[in-house]
Amino acid sequence: MAQTSPPDNSQPSWTQQISGYLKDLASGSRSYFTQDAWADNLDRLRLTYDGKYRDWLAVHVDYDSEVHAGNLTGLPDFQIVRDRQGAAWLDLQHALVNRSNLYWDTSLYRGYVSLHNDSAALTVGRQRIGWGTARFWSPMDMFNPISPLQIESEERQGVDAAVLEFGSPGALRWNAVYAPQDGFRHSTSALRLSRTFHNYDFDVAAARFGQDWTTGFDFAGQVRGAGVRGELTYRWRHPIPGSIPISTRDALRLVIGSDYALANGLYLAGEYFYNQGQPDLAQNRPLDPNVLLRFSNEIFTLHRHFISGGGSYPLTPLWKLETYVVGDLEGRSAVVLPRLSHNLTANTDLNFGAQLFASSRNGEFHGLSDLVYIEFVLHFR
Repeated sequence: MAQTSPPDNSQPSWTQQISGYLKDLASGSRSYFTQDAWADNLDRLRLTYDGKYRDWLAVHVDYDSEVHAGNLTGLPDFQIVRDRQGAAWLDLQHALVNRSNLYWDTSLYRGYVSLHNDSAALTVGRQRIGWGTARFWSPMDMFNPISPLQIESEERQGVDAAVLEFGSPGALRWNAVYAPQDGFRHSTSALRLSRTFHNYDFDVAAARFGQDWTTGFDFAGQVRGAGVRGELTYRWRHPIPGSIPISTRDALRLVIGSDYALANGLYLAGEYFYNQGQPDLAQNRPLDPNVLLRFSNEIFTLHRHFISGGGSYPLTPLWKLETYVVGDLEGRSAVVLPRLSHNLTANTDLNFGAQLFASSRNGEFHGLSDLVYIEFVLHFR
């Protein structure tokens, strides 16, 4: 009679790892509000902890220490960014030094616990909920969509939420999200259903943001070697009594795009974005970016029609050049985003980049000044 092997107890029940990176990002431009020239040097230390107990429990923590040196810290532009980063439900950002030309804080970038088995997973804590498939603007990224003007495109603000993922018959995959705010009426509830047909992935979603409702659909797949993707969302807004909403109109948003990678390493991408979500501005009243902080789950633009595209190419095994253009078709406005990357060693990278604007007085990017930056990153574990 065959004998079964005894269980392997040589593997530890709890495994853990500490890693992270050190980044120096130097940038310069002009203030959108005052037009004063500014320079900023960001130093960020991110410590990452990953722990795992057998196959059913995982813990992940990213904790940051950031120092900004330069005159940007005294301008309104800097305060707007700080307010947005600190707009999460749990205030886990702590300023240690806040004075002219110097700012230092610590914050929790990610921190969550995940319980999972073969059919379901529950994740609770500050996490990235990255829905959507688009590259430049993604309306299906309902929780914290990023701007194509964000220098650190890999930095995605997290959400304090509980996320339940599970499967059901018919190869359906479900995502249920609850993100608390100040009371249930201001909180977020969302549900996404996913299914793969042949070589296409499809998602449908519905979400309630306070008293507003959003529904959406996206897909991604391939046609003759080219990637194709699209997103469509619709927002029903509910005016809040006693408030001054920046927009009372319902909003339709649409993205359609494609990309293609050639054998020589050249990568090309293009997208069209239609956005019906313009802010309602009273006559002779400028847009107040502080108000937009209350609507961080929406994409607001002054115009409706945008086209974006460009590509990347490896100049050598260690050097890569990428250039993308975002154009406002209605306002005759565009921004060019060149970036040159160099892999110094196996764990260090050096990047040079810029944002170069050209705009008419009515253009989307009018008032924005050219920006240049140099970035050095050292990864460790």
